[in-house]
Amino acid sequence: MYKIIEKVIRNRKMTLFFTVIIALIGLYSYYLLPRQESPKISVPVAIIITPYPGASANDVQDLVTKNIEDELVDLDGYDYCKGISKENVSIVTVYFESNVDNDTAMQDVRNAVSDVQDDLPDGASASTVNTDLIETAGIIISLSGENYSYDQLASFGEMFKDDLRDIDGISKIKLVGKLNKEVKVDLSMARLNQLGLSIEDVCTILAAQNVQIPSGNIAYQDGKITVSTPGNYNSLEDIKNTIISVSSENGVVSRIQDIADVHMEIEDGVQKIKENGQNAVLLTGYFVDNENIVIIGKEVRKSIDEVKAGLPADLIINEVVYQPDTVSRSTNEFMLHLLIGIILVLGAVFAAMGLRNALVVSTAIPLSILVAFIMMYVNGIPIHKVSLTALIIALGILVDDAIVVADNIQVRLDEGDEPLLAAYNGTTRCTVPNLSATLAIIVAFSPLLGIPGGAGQFLHAIPWVVIVSVAASYFAAMFVVPSMMAGFAKPKDEQHLNKESKIRVFFQRLLKMGLKRKRETVACALLALILILIIVIPQLTSQFFPYVAKDLFYIKINSEKTADLDATEKLVDEVEALLKKEPEIKECTVSVGDGMPKFYITMIPPIPSDDYGQMVVKFDLSQSNRFDSNVELASYIQLLLDQNISAGKCKVKLLEYAFPTDAKVIVRVSGKDIDRLAEVSAELQREISEIPGTSNVRDNWDDSILQLDIELDDDKASNLGISKYDVQKEINMALYGYDASIYRKDGNEYNIKVKSDINNIAMLENFAIKSSLTENKIPLKEFATITYSTKMDTISTYNGDQAIDILADPLPGYDGTEMENQIETDILPELDLTDTKVSFAGEREDIKKNFTTLAVLATIAIFVIYMILLLVFNSFIQPLVILTTIPLSLIGSALGLYIFDQPLSFTAFLGVVALIGLVVKNGILLIDFINEARREGYSIDDACINAVSRRFNAVIISALTIILALIPLALSGSNLFSPMAISLMSGLTVSTFLTMVIVPVIYSIIEGRLEAKIDSNP
Repeated sequence: MYKIIEKVIRNRKMTLFFTVIIALIGLYSYYLLPRQESPKISVPVAIIITPYPGASANDVQDLVTKNIEDELVDLDGYDYCKGISKENVSIVTVYFESNVDNDTAMQDVRNAVSDVQDDLPDGASASTVNTDLIETAGIIISLSGENYSYDQLASFGEMFKDDLRDIDGISKIKLVGKLNKEVKVDLSMARLNQLGLSIEDVCTILAAQNVQIPSGNIAYQDGKITVSTPGNYNSLEDIKNTIISVSSENGVVSRIQDIADVHMEIEDGVQKIKENGQNAVLLTGYFVDNENIVIIGKEVRKSIDEVKAGLPADLIINEVVYQPDTVSRSTNEFMLHLLIGIILVLGAVFAAMGLRNALVVSTAIPLSILVAFIMMYVNGIPIHKVSLTALIIALGILVDDAIVVADNIQVRLDEGDEPLLAAYNGTTRCTVPNLSATLAIIVAFSPLLGIPGGAGQFLHAIPWVVIVSVAASYFAAMFVVPSMMAGFAKPKDEQHLNKESKIRVFFQRLLKMGLKRKRETVACALLALILILIIVIPQLTSQFFPYVAKDLFYIKINSEKTADLDATEKLVDEVEALLKKEPEIKECTVSVGDGMPKFYITMIPPIPSDDYGQMVVKFDLSQSNRFDSNVELASYIQLLLDQNISAGKCKVKLLEYAFPTDAKVIVRVSGKDIDRLAEVSAELQREISEIPGTSNVRDNWDDSILQLDIELDDDKASNLGISKYDVQKEINMALYGYDASIYRKDGNEYNIKVKSDINNIAMLENFAIKSSLTENKIPLKEFATITYSTKMDTISTYNGDQAIDILADPLPGYDGTEMENQIETDILPELDLTDTKVSFAGEREDIKKNFTTLAVLATIAIFVIYMILLLVFNSFIQPLVILTTIPLSLIGSALGLYIFDQPLSFTAFLGVVALIGLVVKNGILLIDFINEARREGYSIDDACINAVSRRFNAVIISALTIILALIPLALSGSNLFSPMAISLMSGLTVSTFLTMVIVPVIYSIIEGRLEAKIDSNP
């Protein structure tokens, strides 16, 4: 290493040349790097959907859901699964441990589902497995207008779609909300009965009259002539005029139009899109991975403007989601924070070191950042808020090694060394301490690469970018800085050498006082730490991840009327009308019958259902002064919906950085007896509602709903020649409808659906069933009775057991973790929980799991750092002295979070862990110089005072640059990264202050006793 340093200094022109080349490559890499809003994460989760037409929820649970769950439980890495059994469909969501390989786990799921298909009942359809839960739309554009039908809007959408799909960087464009039509044949059962026909007879006639069979050709001398016979329907009139009966008595002809209303209409049960109450369709665009979507977005907008110019002026084109703009704003904001941080850091360096040395030292910043850009490009890490935050964190560290090297070279110059010799001696003197300090930082951040799950994937760029840039800064300090110092630096004049700052004098006096009262000094530090642990930290609110700071939320809407899309649409309209009265609400985009296209990475795709709707709401808090945050607005809207919407359930959801949960507080009650579970759930909800700060207390259990039971008299039915198949087939066709044939027109195909007009019990009782044996039609009431009963609409399971989740949300200013603690300690012991099992699944469990993992990783980092220090100092005790800086930093971090009213979030805790390397670095530099001073003959106390004086500039400036670099991030208002910046800044501030006093005092106590012991035992 020393020989390399010597060659680099002697050939400094070549060194600087290669430095420029690296910088140019870094600039080009920055240009090529893709831009994203947030990191892409993939979680090992799969959704298995299995239709079972005609089956009740109980049958679906027993015959489908249970079989699938039993097959999945044996898969490697299996964590848990949730089952939802509804009438006609089974939905199983399987979750794997965070450390499994995602591709392998998903393939295992597909194999398991394939294997279980033979065990499913004959009536069940093939299962579909959705393993791609991360695909996210980057662009959602709505087309709407008061005067336009869905067909017209869809035709406009196709025009946009044709242009947008040709843009480089767009992987696909989908048109959502295009409503298919069908020909509806609504039969009058009274008229049909008069003709003695069944619904099946009508369907058979329609199919027979709408058929095209090749007729062949006739051969002539000059060739062949094709014969064409009429077959397909050409118009609705053809369908209406279809003859279905001819009276044998009087020859009267009956046609379809005599017994049915034939018309073209939108298919039943299809997804509808609305924009601010008007019909709408959505253009949904997806970007190619690892592309600069900001540039692509400009091309998309240009194409949209070109198409729009040729369309009617009253067509409303609205950008519901436009990720290129969001990414541009986000990256520009964080780049601004980075630039401001660079300016502040450079300002501190110039103020502390003078123009010449500061120019040399400051080169480490852009050079290290550019090297980081090169490595980001090579390793496929895009520019987004997390990677830019990592550069901001690293910014203040990047000059540390350079400051130490430059300071050592300047000392050599001031002592009379020649520039080349001063550069060599100054650099080699701090090679090992700088290397060990850099390794300490790298080791402190390295375990963060091991954070499992979505949180680890989301934050992966922080430790990775910090490690790369800090490593680059070390090599810049070892090679580039001495090369430049050899040419630019000059000895200081006598007057400047004798000048001491007031801050340095203050620390020297404080240290001298501490060395005189060593035990009292250490006791005060220990007391401060204890007070922080028992008073301050318990008052900090805990948080896993905050909500995303976007000016939108979405609402999940479930109608109480199952299988009724019209009722759901009416409910959605009611919600929208209520929201429009609020001044903050700008736009509402609604999907009825399904969810909106997934537009944020952590959203879970909903399951299409006639009783489900989803609304995306954009808002502007500046339109009033009622709310300070999106959380407050969301809480207000939730309360508003709870008080005014009674025909269903509405849940306001803010976007989340973490894997989304249904609520912050989740209490799960599981067991075998659903009635017992419902009883315990009701009691728990009453008790939880009494906890101050709780809102929207609810459960995920649907009440039993009414159903009509047709009870056959088997003897009567048999005597009349009516089979069960006859009854089920005819009732199915009457109520569900039956696709009898296909109507083709203008290149499109439309189903011809035949359905009855039965809409009450009386009509059902009088519904005449045609016997397949006698062909007689007998009213249902003559061989069957119709009664009422109740049924479970939805059965939820957790790991195979029936389960009910009790959900609650804390109001702003309240802590969900504390609520779960109160439920566990105060409420559960007072309840009768016989035959039930109660567990928790809210934010508290996420915090426990992930914070514990982070604490374990931090412990590993501390152990590795100790091993490094053991090698550097060849002492068991001195590394422990240095490690005392770690708990001291906790004092500052906790105080900072408390003073600035920030939660102890996952990122704040991440900042505490990141402090380990930073504070240890200062301790290394200090202890190294104390040991050197002792080798020069100083007493222990004098060596401590001398080391603090000599390392004052390096330690203070290093800490100051890190703190200044983090100021823009701390003041940014980012609920994700401000807590981390504040915990780092405050922790480093206090630990630096204490390091300059407490570490030398502890060193003096321990080394003094060891020295005395050696002297007493010569």
